[in-house]
Amino acid sequence: MDFHELSDIPHSVEQREDFSGEKVNPLIVFYPRSEEDVVRIVKFANSNKIPIIPWGSGTSLTGAVSCDKNCILIDMSRMNKVIEINEIDWYVRVQPGMKLVDLFEELEKKGFMLPPDPASFFLCSVGGAVSESSGGMKGVKYGSFREWVLAIKVVLPSGEVVKIGEPLRKNRAGYDILHLFVGSEGTLGVITEIWLRIIPLPKRKIVTILALLRDFESAGEVILGLRKNRILPELSEYVDSDVIKALNKHLNAGLKETEGGMLLISVEEDLVNDVLKVLDGKAVEVKVAEGEEAEKLYSLRAQAAIAVKAEAKNVFYAEDIVVPISKLPEAIKRLKEIGNKYNTKFYVISHIGDGNLHPNIVIEDEELRQRAFEEIARMAIELGGSVSGEHGIGVQKAKLMAEQLIKHNGYRVLDLMYQIKRLIDPNDIMNPNKFVELSYKLADSYK
Repeated sequence: MDFHELSDIPHSVEQREDFSGEKVNPLIVFYPRSEEDVVRIVKFANSNKIPIIPWGSGTSLTGAVSCDKNCILIDMSRMNKVIEINEIDWYVRVQPGMKLVDLFEELEKKGFMLPPDPASFFLCSVGGAVSESSGGMKGVKYGSFREWVLAIKVVLPSGEVVKIGEPLRKNRAGYDILHLFVGSEGTLGVITEIWLRIIPLPKRKIVTILALLRDFESAGEVILGLRKNRILPELSEYVDSDVIKALNKHLNAGLKETEGGMLLISVEEDLVNDVLKVLDGKAVEVKVAEGEEAEKLYSLRAQAAIAVKAEAKNVFYAEDIVVPISKLPEAIKRLKEIGNKYNTKFYVISHIGDGNLHPNIVIEDEELRQRAFEEIARMAIELGGSVSGEHGIGVQKAKLMAEQLIKHNGYRVLDLMYQIKRLIDPNDIMNPNKFVELSYKLADSYK
């Protein structure tokens, strides 16, 4: 393929790998410096019917950025500026290639915060977080990126540029097309600007409670207790005993190792005693942390997946199921049963406060690993949950997404999603054969 007409746009030819180890082998990698560069690349790809894969930082866990020698990879890392921080209307306007951690730092300087904080925040890009509708450790209180995106500019597969949404807290003009693109995994267009809602940094003191639990089951009981007592934490995160060992081994975490794992609960200072009452009888040790100590615990939790990856030597699938909070005890019980069935540990990392569980499957045999992975996802479907809370679908969960939608919503809903993809991307160049499109193709056996 001759890319001569795009030769003035920075480019390279290279193979890449995402966080899960999925190989990405494009024809060429372009590094657009502006929206105009993106438009030229997309128009060229559409005219020549070459697939396009937008690339943020490669932290995908589902094969969402995979391609094999037949695609153009658009690396957005050079479009990495904050365009505006509006201190009256409380939004930030930012380019998609900016690292999320850098955006957090810029906002903090102005006394603001963007609450969604995926554990990969120190690696991932803003555009990637929007495209995946990432959640994070504060999701229990603040939700995922879906709740914080006000507007975007996007280059459609035709090369047209459209602004969708408005930087307003209220806007009822037309269909909510904005949230078709948030979480669309790069299958509908290339995002070039994003307006995100921001809020002032909290004035009240936030305290983190570290609880070393009796057992995994106690984690579910604690979350139910918080709900029953009307306590809404800033975050409530869990890692099991094997994750603690991995953190100590690979990151020198210095955490105490206990059979029941560790629960982190952050609340406003006046709620500490209420949380301690809920923990009574469920923890073997409880500690209240503030300041640098609390920040260290937060950082270790954010790096838990890196420790697990190092321990598993890249042989792992990262699950991402969500169950209703009321079903957490049942989900935990069944997760342990599945682990016993396959004679394996699951290295559980969890945004447990909102029912989002990440069992990491480290079975060496690929067929058994896939079977365990699917069994866990189907358990979530049976309990009225979802196969993905924040990691997305990509290639890895397309079949399971079809099962979920058909069982919970009916085939017509999946069909509507597929028709939207066909309408916006008739030449099927935007990250093809993944997500909704692949789910639709795999759905016949579940109808």
